[in-house]
Amino acid sequence: MANEPRLAFESIAGQRPYQEDAVLAETLADGRVLVAVADGMGGHAAGEVASAIALETLIEAVREGQSLSDAFTLANARVHAKAKEPGKQGMGTTLVAALIDGDEAHVANVGDSRGYLISSDGIRQLTEDHSFVAEAVKRGQDEAEVMAGPWKDALTRSIGTEEEVEVDVFGPLPVSDDSAFLICSDGLYKTLSDADLSRIYSQSGSPRGAAQSLVSSAFENGSDDNISVAIVEYGEVRRIAVGGTVPLDFEPSVEEAAAADAIAESAVAAAPDASGLNEAGAPGKTDHVEPALEADSDKTSALPVGAIVAVIVAAGALLAFVVLR
Repeated sequence: MANEPRLAFESIAGQRPYQEDAVLAETLADGRVLVAVADGMGGHAAGEVASAIALETLIEAVREGQSLSDAFTLANARVHAKAKEPGKQGMGTTLVAALIDGDEAHVANVGDSRGYLISSDGIRQLTEDHSFVAEAVKRGQDEAEVMAGPWKDALTRSIGTEEEVEVDVFGPLPVSDDSAFLICSDGLYKTLSDADLSRIYSQSGSPRGAAQSLVSSAFENGSDDNISVAIVEYGEVRRIAVGGTVPLDFEPSVEEAAAADAIAESAVAAAPDASGLNEAGAPGKTDHVEPALEADSDKTSALPVGAIVAVIVAAGALLAFVVLR
């Protein structure tokens, strides 16, 4: 049985004047986990409506026990019906979702929003894009050349634009500890390669930190679209330290915290006291002792030098423990 899931999501309008993406990350009442992203199209008056209807329908249908395929089909019918209203003609949305039930997961998609699996083996794209670019690349055309053309954003399949839609479903996929499902809109991956996604994720300290870092990186790299990502992580995907430091949002595991406490206790016991002498009366590493800091009247007394040294040693030891793990 996989560890308890940790959920996170992030979504910004980016360089667009309005937000057409909708995002979801939720643990259902029965313990299943659903993460999804919908990227609407049709302009401000229609795209945001299409993506919202798609996610509302998805979660409603899944809660009622319907499969992802049936939930997507229902979402398509509702968006298509709404598109017949004045001002809504031609609206539609992508839709990608991962539904995790115990040790099994299913991923479904329509359009070019993607689902990835991140683990100790690296990153793997689970879905296939339903887009003009993907079809052209399959036919042997150069991706960079196609992306420079007028059809770079054209979809070959979407929710709501046709009365019926074909849904791709992948699974069942095994859910293991130390892995994460990452669901995103094209605003994220079009400026970040799979290697970038994996690297940024591994340099984060948590799913929340990963979501924020991924979205900000895509924006800084020039993404001209709405940018959205939803994540569910099981266990602890292996993280790496950057430049000899741990991430600011690093969350140590129970084992790491216990090891750090033990190291800190040893460091305090071995550290020189405020006079710079150890228990035997011998000088410490240097015979120069900094004067104690003057304490403010409104604050507690300044820490003695020995305590400061102990804290520094413990912090360094924790970093080494994490990096070498």
